[in-house]
Amino acid sequence: MGTAINRRSFLKGSLIATGALAAGSLAGCAQPKSPEDAAEDPGQSATDWLGSAPDIEAEDCASTQEADVIVVGSALAGVLSAYSAIQGGASVIMIERNGAPHISGSGIGFFDSRYQQEGGQPLHDAQVMMHKVVNEGNLRVDTSLVALWAYHSGEILDELEENVLQPAGLPGTISLGEPLDERDLDQYESQFHVDFDPEGNDSLERFVYTFHDWITEHGGTISFNTCARKLVQDEDGRVTGLIATDEDGNYVHYQAAKGVIMCAGSYGGNAAMVDHFCYPSMAEFVKRYNAYNAKASATAPVTTDEVMDDGIGHRMMCWAGAIMEEIDPSYQAWSVDSYSFAAPLAVNTQGRRFMNECISSLSTSFHIMEQPDHSNYVWQILGSDDFDMPPLLPIPGMNRETMDAIAANSEHYEADTIEELAEKIDIDPIVLAETVERYNQLCEQGRDDDFGKAPWHLNPVNVPPYKAFKENYHFYGMSSGVKVNNKLQVVDGEWNVIPGLYAAGNCVGWRMGSGYQNVIPGLCNAYAACHGYFAGKNCAAES
Repeated sequence: MGTAINRRSFLKGSLIATGALAAGSLAGCAQPKSPEDAAEDPGQSATDWLGSAPDIEAEDCASTQEADVIVVGSALAGVLSAYSAIQGGASVIMIERNGAPHISGSGIGFFDSRYQQEGGQPLHDAQVMMHKVVNEGNLRVDTSLVALWAYHSGEILDELEENVLQPAGLPGTISLGEPLDERDLDQYESQFHVDFDPEGNDSLERFVYTFHDWITEHGGTISFNTCARKLVQDEDGRVTGLIATDEDGNYVHYQAAKGVIMCAGSYGGNAAMVDHFCYPSMAEFVKRYNAYNAKASATAPVTTDEVMDDGIGHRMMCWAGAIMEEIDPSYQAWSVDSYSFAAPLAVNTQGRRFMNECISSLSTSFHIMEQPDHSNYVWQILGSDDFDMPPLLPIPGMNRETMDAIAANSEHYEADTIEELAEKIDIDPIVLAETVERYNQLCEQGRDDDFGKAPWHLNPVNVPPYKAFKENYHFYGMSSGVKVNNKLQVVDGEWNVIPGLYAAGNCVGWRMGSGYQNVIPGLCNAYAACHGYFAGKNCAAES
């Protein structure tokens, strides 16, 4: 099947990212209902996902540090928040619970910057792109947050290139992509992707650390191994800072003259939050198949013993009065094995076909969560012909040969008959034979009456030896968060601003519906960067 190829070298940055969030209910989370009240209201879980804020006050802390802006989290959203706050004339302290930022995904989806146009990318219609993104989010998206990206991310990239990236010798690499078959639905737009790792690693490490250097060179302070624990508010409810623990476990009061920006990441590692916000099959999948990894390279190690995606930022904001989205929280889950096989027959552990195989696993992973046995894998069944399967994303170099090489790294089997193949993968031979027979009938008639796969992607499984590739799906991140306005100010249950509190990255809700979107590769990272930029800019402008 050819030489093994690392999937990351082909999907760098397009899939791993921060961000994709669902619209939800407006039930306040600052004052959770008692178990008695919850029992009377079936719409409210009695699970105590929120807990109580630590019983510590600012005057009890061992020391105090002061700045105009305090940023929680030092990854993509955090560094853009700190950068723009400093550009706005504010003093900044950025705290990071780990010894290094959580960084992954090498690409960011910027929209029509001058830099991209000079690199050969075409111009796009912002309204059309926004429409696609909102539709992909099941129409449950705060379009004001999408508009910040569509109308301003290009300007941001040009500014970053001029002020930070090019002086540091790290300009972005423009991706021109490869067009999908013109007969396919126009669902992927590769022309926005900008890569920031010259070696092709799936990591934004160099990008983030370049900004770390810029921040410290321009007067900012970064405190590693420092975990935020509780926001501090005055008697009027304004957020005036936070309390954190340093690497020795001492409480430190960080006083913010202008505000706090929460870029603290996801809550996928918090079982109570997962149980509360996810429907049962999703919660089970998230907890059982969580493959989240808080580091993206050997030089960005995890130094804390605490769970990195425990939702501490969300809970801190809710203790201060914020509200969380509660309907179908956004998640990131996909296959890491034969991901790029789009056309073969896919069957579940019972040997039955259950989906249109040409729809990206990013969009269809909920099908996996709801399989009868709640397993996290399917089998891709194909023959030995050379049918040119379509890639799921228009990535340069992704063709049948490279897909074969990627799939060869997964668990796979081969047999001369379908029945023998079924025995090897522990599926009822009669069921699998019937499934293959039905699929071949659909291919021969040129119309998929069962699941609507495009006719040009229908290829019968009729050339032995027959092959089965195991496609495993895993959970990688929960991207749901709190409600913010278009200035990235966090709001309460009445949509009133909580003064002095901002959020960006995976702490922000109402961005992309109930799952990771496919339209714009790198859009989650782009949201983190763009929203972080505006959070820092607006916080610095606080009077």
